[in-house]
Amino acid sequence: MDKALEHLLSTVVHARQEAMELEKEEDVIKVSETVSAAASVYETVRNALEYDEEHLLRRNAIRRILKRRMVDVPSGEMAQKLIRELIWARYLPNGKVPSRMAQKVSAILEKYKLLFVTLEPESKDGQRAYDWLLDVLSVEIEYALSSPGIDEALASFAYQEIKKRVEWQAQTLDPQDRDLQLYIAIHRTVLKSNQATLRYRILTLYYGNWRKAGPGDAVVKEITMNLTKVIDSVEHQIQHPAQDEMYRFVRRHAIVFHALSDIVRDNPEAFASSLQGGDTKAIDSAATKAIEARYGNFRTKLGRTVVRAALFLLFTKSILAVLVELPYEIFVLRTTDYLPLLVNILFPPILLMLIGLSVRIPKGKNTARILEELHAIFGVGDEFSLIFKRKRPWGRGALWWIFNTLYLAILVLTIMVISVVLSSFDFNGLSIFFFIFFLSLVAYFGLRIRNTRRELVVVDSTRGFFATLGDMLFLPIVRAGRWVALRAPRVNIFLFFFDFIIEAPFKAAIDIVESWLAFLREKQEEI
Repeated sequence: MDKALEHLLSTVVHARQEAMELEKEEDVIKVSETVSAAASVYETVRNALEYDEEHLLRRNAIRRILKRRMVDVPSGEMAQKLIRELIWARYLPNGKVPSRMAQKVSAILEKYKLLFVTLEPESKDGQRAYDWLLDVLSVEIEYALSSPGIDEALASFAYQEIKKRVEWQAQTLDPQDRDLQLYIAIHRTVLKSNQATLRYRILTLYYGNWRKAGPGDAVVKEITMNLTKVIDSVEHQIQHPAQDEMYRFVRRHAIVFHALSDIVRDNPEAFASSLQGGDTKAIDSAATKAIEARYGNFRTKLGRTVVRAALFLLFTKSILAVLVELPYEIFVLRTTDYLPLLVNILFPPILLMLIGLSVRIPKGKNTARILEELHAIFGVGDEFSLIFKRKRPWGRGALWWIFNTLYLAILVLTIMVISVVLSSFDFNGLSIFFFIFFLSLVAYFGLRIRNTRRELVVVDSTRGFFATLGDMLFLPIVRAGRWVALRAPRVNIFLFFFDFIIEAPFKAAIDIVESWLAFLREKQEEI
């Protein structure tokens, strides 16, 4: 058996044993179930507004708590409050977290104090470093609360398996950057690591002794003295020009390692026995079951995402209609034509739902290909190779100008055709503008939602004549939507309201209520 695979199996078994030992601990942190219910409802409502992976929600909560509570208080007190808030919101189980965990978190907070103290928060660089350190600190605390051992073992195994099969045909990618860019792409695809997680993981690659370092250790002082250089170096790798192409290259094979992870986590002993005994049928049966479960989860998550996005669009467009379009018609045009208003309100969410819910996966061919790659990885099937070749950007020659002119002409022609059709239905200029504006955004976000299927699909998808024609006609609109989305304000006003207006007083009230309930229990015990 491959050493990396053996390490993954042993890590899963060890994690299970460790979880069982934790349950036997007597000294644990407990909170009131009453206040926990209230805090849990708050987090559920708030997280419904944040489009992020579910496994990142606890980490995001840690960052929010740190940002709100990061004041001049002892690290031990801060650690206690942080853990209690996470238990309130049910990111951690009540009565299961050992009290010694607060000491571990306190030590981490103490280590980062020197880094935060040296910052100049009023400056642009100081604010950038503050946000960067909050990301890294929140990840380290989350890893202290829940060991990432299994994920790291899986990423290490995926890295080794892909690295030994990849053929580099990209002259524009520096050989010195290849391994790290592959490492980052694997963490983005296999572990779905976000930017904060990548920052921490690359930092610990540069400084291998950072995780176990104490407040007075030399590595802490070294990073403090060179913090700007460290941040720039890490960000250079995350934002590397080749990373997006490397991400798409690895993403096609992420489902193979996801299926393997599901099999191993479900029953590591049975998997090891089947692998050592050469029982391919048992392995295929378990893998097929895991892959089908992934298909089902994807369909459920896709439906939830599409419905939520459609409702958000409906809500946003209705507000715009009432506040902008309707007054414009009544007071400027002196008309009250409700057809354009109704179309502008209903069309974007309906189109988004049609785009999102029409996603299809070639299950038969795809599952067969995943099994073939698993067989190769386990050494019981034909080998396969992966070719990485970067696409060279178009130079600014004659063809570049011709193609871009044609591209722009298609965009203008599309907008003109839509405007003429809408005008025939008595749409005014403002209504036409909103229709095209939301059409481009919906087309872009709908395509992004559809592209999530690529996390599951290994086989090449063929495109017919009509699909190619559709790309030619609507891709300019999609690109326009992308241009708008990237330049639109990034602040989610609803999240801002929750995080800065509601959360602080709400959590303070919960703290007071829990203290009052504890006081009452103490008085009852005295009786």
